[in-house]
Amino acid sequence: MRAPGAAPRGISLAGGTVDDERSAQAVPLANGTSQILIGFLVTFQNDPAGKFWPLRSGKTTVGRSGAEPEADIAIADASASGRHAVIVGDASTGQAFIEDNGSRNGTFVNEQKLATRAQRQLADDDRVRLGSITLVVKLLAS
Repeated sequence: MRAPGAAPRGISLAGGTVDDERSAQAVPLANGTSQILIGFLVTFQNDPAGKFWPLRSGKTTVGRSGAEPEADIAIADASASGRHAVIVGDASTGQAFIEDNGSRNGTFVNEQKLATRAQRQLADDDRVRLGSITLVVKLLAS
């Protein structure tokens, strides 16, 4: 088991490979707090090379690209709502939880629909479907 925030070495990402500890460092925010890397969302739909987004501690919104305000993770899918779901990462445990934001087409985890505003814990390799896009959850601490 890896410590929360510890990046696995050699993971190939869209922007390069995670090979050093800089990728695992906390990201400082303007309010003086920091976010710790807890995992990634990955999809190979619409891009055979794959597309990756980091999951950090705190709240991460996921939604349709081009929506205002823009989601933290913007996906190119017209069937996703603008701020479709929220993923909350816990830096102390490395756990992640997802909540549907009242999206019009629902949020599914392993093809089970989440109730609106209900929170569900995510596990490594869970499949999250927002609209027609399926994302795979990769957690660093599992």
